[in-house]
Amino acid sequence: MKYWRITGIVAILLLVVLGFLYQAAPYMILTPRKFNLAQTPADWGLPFEKITIPTADSLQLNGYWIHQPGDTGKTTIVLLHGVGGCKEHWLPTATWLWQQGYETVLMDARAHGESEGAYCTYGYFEKKDVATVAAWLNNQHPGVSLGVWGNSMGGAIALQALATVPQLRFGIVESTFADFRTIVFDYQRHRLKIPWRWFADSGIARAAEMAHFEPDSIQPAESARHIRQPVLLAHGDADTRIRVDYGRQIFANLASSQKELHIIPGAGHYDVMARGGDTYRATLLRFLAAHTK
Repeated sequence: MKYWRITGIVAILLLVVLGFLYQAAPYMILTPRKFNLAQTPADWGLPFEKITIPTADSLQLNGYWIHQPGDTGKTTIVLLHGVGGCKEHWLPTATWLWQQGYETVLMDARAHGESEGAYCTYGYFEKKDVATVAAWLNNQHPGVSLGVWGNSMGGAIALQALATVPQLRFGIVESTFADFRTIVFDYQRHRLKIPWRWFADSGIARAAEMAHFEPDSIQPAESARHIRQPVLLAHGDADTRIRVDYGRQIFANLASSQKELHIIPGAGHYDVMARGGDTYRATLLRFLAAHTK
């Protein structure tokens, strides 16, 4: 009798937890943590402007424009962070690029950091935000040469933008996913240990209704079929968050005749640059030199 009582209590607790997670699922998808690191480019010795760019749907995106003195700068590279990240995560890379003569723009994505917006949509609206940033930069400096570099969610946004924003001349994409529906299910299994696809699909459906977006249009691997610009893809072979197979799938789909895939041995999701070391940095500089002014 005692055994059945304990079993019943455990079953009820599991149902309560599942019920809570079911209700929370769309919010977990749409509303990642929002924070900024207590740093600015000035802390890294970089000359910059703090910029605010209005989106097509009247949100304010905030960022940093790290520039070179005078008109000596090379191509400007828009740096896109991952989900739950912020523009300050790019400061070490922006410093390295500045030392090589490149200008960078670091933006907080909508619903992240200091930018406005209630919901994150993994590229559905964000690709249009990249187009808005590109137009703003071109207005500031007509004819500016632009590229995009994104990591994780930022890489997915970069791919969707490359397929739709002709001002972008090249892309660097690290550790990103192939399609939205699959990665939500992957994260559900990895973080919540819930193995049912219907559970993920239900959360996605309610998230789509709340944020007014089309989840099945968020397919970076399909966007790759429409990308003609040069693209460098990198992925760690020890990435447990986003599988390296997704990087290979995207690379196979890329329509560009100038594409590269670099699998970084031993790298996880966040340490592609660190694990890649001098070899990866040399690869990046060669790629940039070949496709920038």
